[in-house]
Amino acid sequence: MAAGDTVEPGYNLHSLHCYFLKGGLDQPILYQVEATREGSTYCSRSVKAIQNGLTLFTMQCSFKKQESDSFEHQFKMPDVPKPDELKDRSQLYKDWIDETDPSDESLRSILTSDLREAETDTCEVRPVYPWRFRRENGDKPRECLWIRAKQPLGHDLHIHKSVATYYSDLFMADIARYPKPYIPGIHAFFVISLDHSVWFHQPCRPDDWLLYELECPCTANGRGFIVGRIWSPDGKLVMSVAQETVIRTAKAKL
Repeated sequence: MAAGDTVEPGYNLHSLHCYFLKGGLDQPILYQVEATREGSTYCSRSVKAIQNGLTLFTMQCSFKKQESDSFEHQFKMPDVPKPDELKDRSQLYKDWIDETDPSDESLRSILTSDLREAETDTCEVRPVYPWRFRRENGDKPRECLWIRAKQPLGHDLHIHKSVATYYSDLFMADIARYPKPYIPGIHAFFVISLDHSVWFHQPCRPDDWLLYELECPCTANGRGFIVGRIWSPDGKLVMSVAQETVIRTAKAKL
């Protein structure tokens, strides 16, 4: 949003590439924006997020003016159930809690905390493959999720792209750990984003349903690489996403 405030009307964000350098505190953050290029079609910005004199985050982003071209091509959207045919993530947590042994207080406590987090999120999430939701025995590092903002976002396209970028980071790191079994309270992972890149192909509205298709081609040397495609309900590929994340396994302390 800070970078977008520095460009002239008519320029739209088309790509961004960022690094997460250091964790922040619950304190104000200064966003420092540098104009690195001004062109007739493209312009670029460099952004630093600074807190207490330390750089937490850096980003390069590029904006361009709209242009038309007769040549277009895209992959086909996956053939998956529609959102109204699927359960929300909150309901899946409720079902899991109901099926949990009442004497397993540790697991029930963790799931209840996850449920509260899901209910207070700004977005609604409906997993396409609900059996992968628990990952008790591990699974293929692939996922599809329908996601949308719970509140209308108005008509500012820059706000739409900013929110879509924020949502694009929420679930990527989890895909890297899918092949390993995961039972809350038994298995633990340290997972955190290292870098994140987004390319916008078409306009998108995150306050309408978007299908988020994710896969992790490789995890090695303490890092997972995740790629994603985001589709509009009418089958347009609106965004592509890539991320590298730190991932380490550990035995949880009960």
